[in-house]
Amino acid sequence: MVIIIIGVLVIALLAFFSYELIKRINLDRLPAENAKMQRKINVYRQQENSRLIVSIIVALILISLFLLGILYQQYTLEQDNESLKTEIETRDSGKIASVEEYTENSLKLADFSWGKIVENQDAAALKNYELQLSREWQPFFGDVSVTIVRSQNTNSLTISVFSSSLAYSGFTTAEKNVEKFVKELGSVPEVAMLDFNFTYRDKTNTLTKASMVYSKDAQGEGLSKVELN
Repeated sequence: MVIIIIGVLVIALLAFFSYELIKRINLDRLPAENAKMQRKINVYRQQENSRLIVSIIVALILISLFLLGILYQQYTLEQDNESLKTEIETRDSGKIASVEEYTENSLKLADFSWGKIVENQDAAALKNYELQLSREWQPFFGDVSVTIVRSQNTNSLTISVFSSSLAYSGFTTAEKNVEKFVKELGSVPEVAMLDFNFTYRDKTNTLTKASMVYSKDAQGEGLSKVELN
């Protein structure tokens, strides 16, 4: 829209100055038969010059006002974008997920369809299982995303839990819940590894990451914590 308006203004100015130029050429071609006629031509030429100067000044003022309007609109748009960006960042920083303390066996984790997940090779079905676990585990780990990886060779599962936007108190509760989940899932033959990844704010409100990995031992009895370097 702005480009169209500028184009119209440019065309209008070119048309105006072309008209003035034609008038000036015709005026110069007028024959001065005597001194009186020459004086009239000179007076008319001065009037045309004055009118042209006034027209140029008015045109410059209008163009300046138009450009100032564009700059002001651009400035206002940038300020609105900055305000929106700040508002989004404020909302994101204030979006702290609450975490409940898990009661053992309340979800009956060992009874979940782990065997079906190993047997079913359908990717869509696996995604549905991941979404179901994400919904059910969310109260105990905050805003989570659960990913399940199947091993074709061992017919086992690796479960990865990604949690974000936790306050420090929520993280400490989630840590306790991890131990309870590990205890329940340790008796599930299909679950070979649990991988928990947390993003939270520590006591100083600094964004911090923590990972906890649990794996079956050689005898396949229970899940043991893996020490990470």
